[in-house]
Amino acid sequence: MLDLQRLVVFAAVADTRSFSLAAARLEVSNSHVSKQVSALEKELHTRLLHRTTRSISLTEAGEIFHRRCKAILSDVAAAEQEVLRRLDTPQGVLRVTAPPNLANASLGDIVHDFIAAYPQIQLDLTLSNQLFDLAEESIDIALRIVDDIPMNVYARRLRKIGWNLVASPAYLKRRKVRDLADLAPLDCLSDSTTSPRDIWLFTSGGRSIEVPVTPRVRCGNSEWLRQCALRDMGLALLPDFMIEGDLAQKRLVRLLPGYEAQPQKWLYGIYLPNRYLSSKVRLFLDAVENGLRKD
Repeated sequence: MLDLQRLVVFAAVADTRSFSLAAARLEVSNSHVSKQVSALEKELHTRLLHRTTRSISLTEAGEIFHRRCKAILSDVAAAEQEVLRRLDTPQGVLRVTAPPNLANASLGDIVHDFIAAYPQIQLDLTLSNQLFDLAEESIDIALRIVDDIPMNVYARRLRKIGWNLVASPAYLKRRKVRDLADLAPLDCLSDSTTSPRDIWLFTSGGRSIEVPVTPRVRCGNSEWLRQCALRDMGLALLPDFMIEGDLAQKRLVRLLPGYEAQPQKWLYGIYLPNRYLSSKVRLFLDAVENGLRKD
């Protein structure tokens, strides 16, 4: 049986005649759209699209398949609305997994408000950086900061995640930072996960800049590096969701705002195609997106 997600992606490409516009409509990456269409063509043993560097058009088979897709997706949408109308109150168990650092920094108030709004939902929350098989583990939603979306899942963009170069006011009284060239001799707190080669990346004016650092502390846990920075031990590159309170209360200071620290990623809510009918999934993703937007 054909994967419903691939039909959704193909229909979006056929409607817009563009991989990038389809990706924007579905809130996924261009590469994800391309992979899904290619997988569908392979599964059907036929080419559905004519691709050139400037345009995309439907083949004869693609035209036929597009008409059928629209009808199928229309029926599915009608079925969804019929089911949702029958559910007066979202209820039951909602299984969610999230990275511990994100959950500890940002999800407390969101989960509190969500549970208060929907008292008949029981939240089963697993805090882990492991990329679980959602079907095998019966997980409804995985909150993940990733570059590439896994195949055979849906993914909704929830928030852009940026990294910031920060240090404590006390440390900056001892050591001045005026430009990227000042970083090399300073006490750098390096994340071995995002900077395994001890090279910090920045962009400015469309230019990419690599800055080699000699870490005073190296660790694969950004929350631990945050604690080191708060204790005046040096400079760190930390994700924005983790330090918003520290910046607002001046416990940490953002440095060199003319340079954008890398990586810049997205937080996605990832779920299986057969979960899209669930109002619990939609409502929780809405709560996370809206809650993070208020931060």
